[in-house]
Amino acid sequence: MKVKNQFAPFADIAPDGRYLEQNRAWQGAPSIALTRDGRLYLAFMSGGIYEPDPRNHAVVIYSDDGGEHWSDPVLILHGQPEKRLRLSDPEFWVDPDGRLWLFWADAPYEAGLPLPDYEQQIDMENDSEYHRLEAQNVTRCSVCDDPDAEETVWSAPRTLFPGLMRNRPFVTSGGRWLFPSYLTSYRPEYVIYRSDDRGMTFTPSVGHERNAGRAYDEPCLWQMSDGCIGMTVRTTPPLWKLLISRNDGESWQDAVPFFECASQRPCIGTLQNGMTVMIPSIHSKSRNGLRLMISDDHGKTWARTVILDDRERVSYPEFAEGKDGTLFIAYDRERNNKIRKSRVTGFSEAAKEILFARIPPDVLKTGEVTAETVRARVITKAGISALDNPFSRGAWDL
Repeated sequence: MKVKNQFAPFADIAPDGRYLEQNRAWQGAPSIALTRDGRLYLAFMSGGIYEPDPRNHAVVIYSDDGGEHWSDPVLILHGQPEKRLRLSDPEFWVDPDGRLWLFWADAPYEAGLPLPDYEQQIDMENDSEYHRLEAQNVTRCSVCDDPDAEETVWSAPRTLFPGLMRNRPFVTSGGRWLFPSYLTSYRPEYVIYRSDDRGMTFTPSVGHERNAGRAYDEPCLWQMSDGCIGMTVRTTPPLWKLLISRNDGESWQDAVPFFECASQRPCIGTLQNGMTVMIPSIHSKSRNGLRLMISDDHGKTWARTVILDDRERVSYPEFAEGKDGTLFIAYDRERNNKIRKSRVTGFSEAAKEILFARIPPDVLKTGEVTAETVRARVITKAGISALDNPFSRGAWDL
């Protein structure tokens, strides 16, 4: 597959060897999408020495055989260092017309701040200076009208609204598009955006009772019973809360506790067959293990559970559903380039993996698995622990 360049000057559509996995110091937070004709797309973060870093970029790969084989990078989307903007949070979405949207956030990097180094400690959850900058984020997008083509053509990027968006949009029964953005300033309420003209203009919808001090709401929208829309949000202490809209996303009821889960992006959705699935951690306090939970009553009870991964530090799952009901799931393991430091080299020995699992429809009905039904496997692994790659040191004068 070829990519026609509409992204210039901040994208590479013919990535060279600098972007291959053996030259990455870290990678994680994948987004997966399945087109009408069955092409799988995957986008994830990498670049620089860890997250956040002004040298972060998004990597796009694809598969035309149901995830058996994956391409080398076909698109690298950079930030705009000349404007002191870091790129973060790539997210794919296939809209009702079959078009593929790629969203990302432009995040400012403060003038005068030095480039991060390997020994620097950044507390992304609690650092007030970091959040002050993140509060200036904007969500941008590009759209591909025919993502199954041999040469894909992407629209010129445009800015949509303030904030980030770490889960895909949702189309209501009335045809309204809801965009689950979130603002990282210390706001007292949740704010997402709705569009009644298919993503051309946006109006904020406000929810209530946002936890003070939370920076990463990462709302996930899903269909509930009786036509209601659920919005599951990440809060502190580790807990997913639920807001409900009964008027097509116009307004939202107060947030209530929904599911005790480690602090990470919520992943929940209703399938073609009416089942609801979610993918939380196994451990309720830490990002250890992943389980696929299945509900026959729109999330009131969870009748069956499939263990996807029982290891430590697995996180940020997302799924796409095939026409036959097969689930395609992507997630990361040990993406943090600061964990498991070697006493010998001083560098991280983390796995830095993006993994992929394919769940047949019968597993959702029975919950019974074998070694063949859940085949989570590594599809890309960052290959270096040292920091001498092209995007680790001193590449930009910031």
